[in-house]
Amino acid sequence: MKVGVFSLMQWPEGLTQERVFSNEIAQAVEAERLGYDSAWFAEHHFSRYGLGPTIHLTMANVAAKTNRIRLGTAVTILPFMHPIRAAEELAVLDILSNGRIEWGVGRGYQRHEFDAFEIDISHSREMFQESLDIIFRAWQDGPVSSKGKFWNFEPVEVLPKPLQKPRIPVYQACISPSSVALAGRDGYHLQLDQFAPYDRIIEARKEYVQAWEKAGHDGPPGKTAALRQIIVGRTTEEARELAAPGLLWYYQTLANVGSPAQEGKDLPDTYEAYNLFTQLSGLSAGGESTDNFLELLLNKVAICGTAEEVTDKLTGLYEAGCKTVMTWQNFGGTPHEATIASMRRFIDDVAPNLPR
Repeated sequence: MKVGVFSLMQWPEGLTQERVFSNEIAQAVEAERLGYDSAWFAEHHFSRYGLGPTIHLTMANVAAKTNRIRLGTAVTILPFMHPIRAAEELAVLDILSNGRIEWGVGRGYQRHEFDAFEIDISHSREMFQESLDIIFRAWQDGPVSSKGKFWNFEPVEVLPKPLQKPRIPVYQACISPSSVALAGRDGYHLQLDQFAPYDRIIEARKEYVQAWEKAGHDGPPGKTAALRQIIVGRTTEEARELAAPGLLWYYQTLANVGSPAQEGKDLPDTYEAYNLFTQLSGLSAGGESTDNFLELLLNKVAICGTAEEVTDKLTGLYEAGCKTVMTWQNFGGTPHEATIASMRRFIDDVAPNLPR
């Protein structure tokens, strides 16, 4: 099993923005030293939910401080960037990292981000598909042009080209079953979210394989990378106590910024599977519902326990075909020292017992 770390650059009260960046970059560098296979970075805008508006820049900084660990986006939000610019930045990043990039792509879901960029969220899936087509053509030899619905330009030679051939490995981020099926149909690797219950991750892998096989692709189905919030404790109780404040901060913040819908209105087309964010809206009020929700997270979604408990859960994902896990160990502003301790405990006590 391949294991990575994940960074959203969350900014809880009590930390400076400089400290958020220095902590999480230090954690990525430490991940290489400890032996993790990859470090992944998420793009978000305009809130303390995540200080990652320019993750390609952040990854270039990490690339300069590391030599081996692979660096992934989770994700580059394609509607927010001109596809030519995205093609250029990813190619440069691949060169600067000596071919260590894993490219997770998505269409975005937070309504306030689309509104700020003056983009109609209902067009996000079409924009995603059109952008990917342009980027893939831009990475080939010769000029590229476009006469599409969203981007129109005359032939231009996009330089440089990525180091990895035939192209940078591409992962499609998916929450809804329809997106999972599209990833399998189109032949991309699959990137699964932190929101879904554990059993849903296993079911999504099955749906992906079915779509891949139905499409008739050569070779076995692509890779599946699952994002999980993980804390390794010396006891189950310790792990859950460490995880609880971060989980609550994370989901309460998500409740305020995460929904694709405008306030008081239905979800936009193609976002039906995102009703989770509407359901989260009551979390900020606290009380018994929050306690119940935390129990649900600790029992069904996050993986927080002893090394043996974490190993068993991750082995189950591996056996289901999810052979890469992005371990998110600093969610919700988990203290830097506690994150480093969990990362080390994971490598010492969990990683040696995972299937390889």
